[in-house]
Amino acid sequence: MNALRAWLATPASGRGAIAIVGLASDDAAGMDRMLSLVTDRAVSVGVPVLRALCTGDHGVVVRWSATRCDLMPHGGVANTRRLLRALEDGGAVVGQATAETYVEASDEIERRMLDALARAASPLAIDLLLDQPRRWREAGGAGSVNEDPRLRRLIEPALVVAVGPPSVGKSTLLNALAGRGVAMVHEAPGTTRDHVGAWIDLAGLVVRYVDTPGWRDADGPIEEEAQGIAMELTRSADLILLCGDATTAAPELVAKTGERLRVATRIDLGEPSWRFDVGVSALDAASVTAFALRARDLLVPPELLADPRPWRFW
Repeated sequence: MNALRAWLATPASGRGAIAIVGLASDDAAGMDRMLSLVTDRAVSVGVPVLRALCTGDHGVVVRWSATRCDLMPHGGVANTRRLLRALEDGGAVVGQATAETYVEASDEIERRMLDALARAASPLAIDLLLDQPRRWREAGGAGSVNEDPRLRRLIEPALVVAVGPPSVGKSTLLNALAGRGVAMVHEAPGTTRDHVGAWIDLAGLVVRYVDTPGWRDADGPIEEEAQGIAMELTRSADLILLCGDATTAAPELVAKTGERLRVATRIDLGEPSWRFDVGVSALDAASVTAFALRARDLLVPPELLADPRPWRFW
């Protein structure tokens, strides 16, 4: 029986304008059948075309070979889900990309690079990944390679957790970094009763950023549970932001995992007496940018990005 396969080739968590849905089959008839599920006209090999899709959307369709094709619809999450569901309802197996995905690749390293490029969340990953086929060819199997696990954070976003007392501006900082209202902001202590998460671009490095409830004596079982969840998050964090301002004592945390950055928030209202690594005011764009750069460089140090050796990114 002919196997029909489909997968989302762009990051599921991304907010890009265009998505890529890959299609593969064992023979040309199978590909013709899959295309008939999503568009009403045949598609020739090697000729990119714009087609109306079954989701009510329009998208570019590129048939790379008789048995491989890419659909490029608008990148909204709901839209791509509808497209994949239509393919699955028609008999396609929806899953992960396979070795046959990148038929245009000239060798295995280039295939791996294209696969990583499709999944990489961070803009910083693009140039470094694109240069890997050349580096591996020139190395020819000789010499050392870069295997530092911190570079994986370019492809799979690191977890950044902000902790500290209530009402020191953690949520305001998150909103400033996101450039939109992600967390509720209010002067009342304990406004963030549960953790709030967002994908944040820290100067080219995309991270999973979590704003936790303010540390204080829990006001009831709901807040106690929320703080317990927040503490659990810190145990798996790649970077913990210890936040406080001029009105609080130095923020501390027992957890031993991950890098730490002691952050003085609301620096426009005055500097705290305790030692801090970086000061930031959500009202000052330059300080927000400086904070983002400092956090980025802790997670992926610049010397790793500048390392000319081949990178084992798979």
